[in-house]
Amino acid sequence: MSSSRAAAPSPNSATKRRLSTAAALIIYVIAALLVVVLVVGNYFANRYFDLISVYLGQPTQQVVSAEGEETEHFASSFSSDQERQSYLETVSTDISREGIVLLENSGSLPLAENARISVFGQDAVDPVYGGGGAGSVDASKAVTLGEGLEQAGFTVNPTLWEFYESGAGAEYRKTTPDVYGQGEYAVNEVPRDEYSSDVIASFEDYADAAVVVLGRSGGETADLSTEPAADGSTYLQLSSAERDMLALAAEHFDDVVVVLNTSNPLELGFFDEIGVDAALWVGSLGERGAVAVGEALSGTINPSGALVDTYAYDSLGSPAMANFGSYSIANSDLDRGNAYLAYAEGIYVGYAYYETRYEDVVLGTSGAGDFDYTTAVQYPFGYGSSYTSFKWSDYAVTENDDAFAVSVTVENSGERAGKDIVQVYMQSPYTDYDRENGIEKAAVELVGYAKTPELEPGATETVTVEVPKEAMRAYDAYGTGTYIVDAGSYYLSAADDAHAAVNNILAAKGLTAADGMDAEGDAAFVDEVGVGELDTTTYATSAETGNAITNAFEDVDLRTWDSGFAYLSRSDWEGTWPETYADGNWTAPEEFVDALEIQNTEDETAETPEFETIDETYGELNAAMLIGEDYDSPAWDALLGQASLSELEELVRIGGYATRAVESIQLPGTTLKDGPAGFSATLTGGENGMAYPPAIVLASSWNDELAQRMGDAIGEDSLSLGYAGWYAPSINIHRTPYSGRNFEYPSESALLSGRIGAAMVEGAQSKGVIVFVKHYALNDQEVNRIGGSMLANEQSIRELYLEPFEITVREGGARGIMASMNRIGPRWTGGHAGLITDTLRGEWGFTGVVETDQASFDVFAYEDLREGLAAGTDLWLNTDAELWKLPAGDLTPAVQSGIVAAAHNIAYAVVNSNAMNGLSAGGELVSVTPLWMWGLILLDIVLGLLLLAVVFFVTRRLVRQRRERPRVV
Repeated sequence: MSSSRAAAPSPNSATKRRLSTAAALIIYVIAALLVVVLVVGNYFANRYFDLISVYLGQPTQQVVSAEGEETEHFASSFSSDQERQSYLETVSTDISREGIVLLENSGSLPLAENARISVFGQDAVDPVYGGGGAGSVDASKAVTLGEGLEQAGFTVNPTLWEFYESGAGAEYRKTTPDVYGQGEYAVNEVPRDEYSSDVIASFEDYADAAVVVLGRSGGETADLSTEPAADGSTYLQLSSAERDMLALAAEHFDDVVVVLNTSNPLELGFFDEIGVDAALWVGSLGERGAVAVGEALSGTINPSGALVDTYAYDSLGSPAMANFGSYSIANSDLDRGNAYLAYAEGIYVGYAYYETRYEDVVLGTSGAGDFDYTTAVQYPFGYGSSYTSFKWSDYAVTENDDAFAVSVTVENSGERAGKDIVQVYMQSPYTDYDRENGIEKAAVELVGYAKTPELEPGATETVTVEVPKEAMRAYDAYGTGTYIVDAGSYYLSAADDAHAAVNNILAAKGLTAADGMDAEGDAAFVDEVGVGELDTTTYATSAETGNAITNAFEDVDLRTWDSGFAYLSRSDWEGTWPETYADGNWTAPEEFVDALEIQNTEDETAETPEFETIDETYGELNAAMLIGEDYDSPAWDALLGQASLSELEELVRIGGYATRAVESIQLPGTTLKDGPAGFSATLTGGENGMAYPPAIVLASSWNDELAQRMGDAIGEDSLSLGYAGWYAPSINIHRTPYSGRNFEYPSESALLSGRIGAAMVEGAQSKGVIVFVKHYALNDQEVNRIGGSMLANEQSIRELYLEPFEITVREGGARGIMASMNRIGPRWTGGHAGLITDTLRGEWGFTGVVETDQASFDVFAYEDLREGLAAGTDLWLNTDAELWKLPAGDLTPAVQSGIVAAAHNIAYAVVNSNAMNGLSAGGELVSVTPLWMWGLILLDIVLGLLLLAVVFFVTRRLVRQRRERPRVV
């Protein structure tokens, strides 16, 4: 009997149908997630459009040049890239050649030609090329120390080298924190018991000298640790493993040469303890410094550098160390507003302290206390030796209206060619008026210097150093509230270093070693200049602008918030010696805590600017028409009036590693790159430029012309790589030996830092680079540099911490400044009108752009846009297109006026830069979509179509399966 009922589906086919349904649901979910990923990815791609373009090095604009018009406003000096690259390599090598400092030499250096040497220390195979963060160096492109030694003709012990490179010693390497401050600075030298008998036996065949390389690194975000390691040593003291290694070398070699591959001053008392025969400070190497190290050891070059820091036997002994580290404001819970630092030492940083305390002890000044210079200082500021000797004569000082011309004849009295440095120091009188009004004076202050050309044996050179009379001024914060010149005797001395200058001046006052001096001075190199009466007017007015100079930093002075506080004073060294202020946990006055909040004070008289209008006087303008136009020309207002508010607001607000193009006025966008030792791809991708030895090595050359050459070389890379802006030079002060970023800053001397910085600026700007001199100001340690309140008196602020910036502006003509992330007093630097407007622009005559330091995250919310604009800050280092947007109601007339003023400063800097190459009055700037964006668009299309296809076919399959489902009869 047949049945009309259809056959039931098998269990297996039903299972397959159920799995297919489940799979379809999974596919739908995955498709939905991919859609979300695409939407989110596109959102963030647009939000960080500029940063991604910079990172990938892809242009967002194209220049269409006009025929017959001048478009190459800044040009390379070289006809080929090979020629240009050779020049950059020479500059990089020359910085080390002239910056290397000979500290000790019992006759071991230079080493014999073709010497067979044994090189000790894990740092030999893993040297410090730069520093962490923005100052890092691509080590893969650098000449290694081994290569540098071999190029100099040395034969290096291969067994010992391999021991460090790939043998048991390879397990030991120094460590450093990352760019976020995570990790630690640790030496990790190879322990003595790791050296096998085979390694020790290898010394015999390479016994001409032991070259011991000691390295210390530094970096952005983290300072060096002052806490003892497990062996009891701090990071700037010799570790027990290093001490054992040196002892091992001393046991087996007659000549032990130490190479100091470190920027921060190590404690070097072990030179005498262990028996070191010679020592070279070489600093960090950059790409080419290893070549110079080999040349210095072989005598191909004669070291001619000099120290830019005082080398104390006790690295923790300076007065600034009492207030160095992380300290909290107990009664502030404000995010990034609950830390402070007291610059309680005032002006007495580095040699200003050590040399002044020494003079006061010699003079028997009351309160000088128990201080022994010979056990405190190993090498004074400015110290440097040579393979030859020099003899000075014919010292003379000529006075004119604005300056003193100090001249001296230098003779190479030795047997090798070499260069010498003539340093000029001034001593100002320390008067009763100073004591009564809290003005401090150092025993000597560096006021000028010059380096001779290379002199052959027997050759002479008359060197003249110009010392501006402005060097005689001192800031009188508590009396007249301006600069004064004290009545009394001023001494000018030419000397080898700061300590020799003090001894010369003491000799000119009639003192000898019998009076307690540690060496006889030479009064023949001193000139005395007398001032008859107190002068309170000559420097009370800006020479640049004619504006009155008055107190601008009373809110930064700790005495404003604590009237009983006393800064370190030479009138009572012992009684005013700094202690950690408030034991590191300060309960601040409520007025101070309240002032930490963002201050948005509106200018109620501000009028709403006009936008998108054509000025009848000038007609339609474009940016190229204003090339070379005076900063104060009304043509800038006419140009900016053609733009929209939204264009200018984005120009100001989105300035992270780039500036935005303003199409309506044909202002090109720019790429701005970090890298104080040369353009660096570390933080933001793109291509690296040449990596130079860091600023401390350059400053150790005491060669302004070389610094200008480095700036010029930066300009060459700028033109080649398309980076119009350079986040550098960095010119903060070496306030303590333990600052993590001392490698990036030139010196403990304000004058030397400023002169080196100004020369770099001049060189870079000659090639159209927009410089951003940083970090303005009092960013002299890494801990709490984000939002921490720095407290200092006005004299030290102006005479020490601001002077380098002042010199780069007034002498170098800098058109860009980077405000630091810290506060001064309760106010963020970029929101401090006294710093940004009154001093920088109103006193120094600065015309250009002030950019914030990093402002791309919510943690930097204290860098308020409205407060910054009101204070005179122009550009936010912000990569987020949504951050710092103001609601329409907050775009008041005052804010809009601030945006226009800031846009003027940005446009002025851009129009005078090499970003204008290719543009002219008749040219055109066209926006282009970068390749990565086309790739994203293509990915969107492909994935979108693929997702649609998958959803379509899966859905169709489900529908078919539903239709084909067997019916039950």
